[in-house]
Amino acid sequence: MEFVDMVQEFAQDPDELRRLGDVNRADGAAAYARAEGDPEWEAEFEARYGKAANAYRVLAGQYIIERGIGYTKVGDDRNATGDGLTTAASAFETTDADGAAQVRRTIPEA
Repeated sequence: MEFVDMVQEFAQDPDELRRLGDVNRADGAAAYARAEGDPEWEAEFEARYGKAANAYRVLAGQYIIERGIGYTKVGDDRNATGDGLTTAASAFETTDADGAAQVRRTIPEA
């Protein structure tokens, strides 16, 4: 692979970065929804499975709590990734505009 090919593959489009940021934030919202669990299932647990199944429910309670913490972390990470992509898009545009201004200042006729 030539160096020129590598540079072409690295080219970033700020609009694409913003789109990917939005996708990551949407995935974060889905993770937050999963972190909430299934309140309907929990409310109907005894009616569906009986009082004897409550022993399982008590043991599974810690798993449910840890699962919620895990999905919340995933949501936080996805939101942070989305924010980072949006910030990167703005930084690319700012750097591009600053670079263009630097070039114009070095050419007396420009």
